[in-house]
Amino acid sequence: MELCFIGGGHFLKGELDEVFEELSKRIKPNANIVVVPFATDISKYDSWMSSLEQGFANISNVGLTLLHEDLSKREMISRIDDSDALYLIGGRTEKLLEIIEKKELAMSIKSYPGLLIGYSAGALAFCKGCILTKDEDYPESLVIKGLGLVDFSVEVHYNEASDDDLMSLSNERTIYALPDGSSIFYKDGRIHKKVNDVISFLANKKTIV
Repeated sequence: MELCFIGGGHFLKGELDEVFEELSKRIKPNANIVVVPFATDISKYDSWMSSLEQGFANISNVGLTLLHEDLSKREMISRIDDSDALYLIGGRTEKLLEIIEKKELAMSIKSYPGLLIGYSAGALAFCKGCILTKDEDYPESLVIKGLGLVDFSVEVHYNEASDDDLMSLSNERTIYALPDGSSIFYKDGRIHKKVNDVISFLANKKTIV
């Protein structure tokens, strides 16, 4: 299993070009990528698929399969098993985790042998502790239980306004802060590749990775 954590960014603005260039080195032609959309509303599924088609356009004959919320547990697991990569999109992390639990998909994701890609909320879900820092959606910062694929946490859409909260939360965990357009790749117990700026917070210390 290899994990890719993407902090955020827009395809049309070119903010994810370098991230997807790195992904293209790991995804073979004719690969089947299953998109896990549970973090967002069903009404937004089509626009997400359209964006991802543009993002993966530089890889020959990549197929994108949507793991629609209306599918049965058996159908979902079958599609996951037949895929070469999973892509968990952005939105609300707690909604994503709730549906993964409801559909009993956690074990399939935790034992997945291929490439797991998490964008924004999807990246948060991979962590043992998902940090939701204070913004227009969350009046106070909180940490919720994630899938536990890694011990560290990530901050997505990072900007320095979150530094005080991240400093405080870093007493109990390592946090990698990912601005839009940045990503980290994790395999075999270590981060082996980063794309663009990544900042770490640990024990009240802020460091450029």
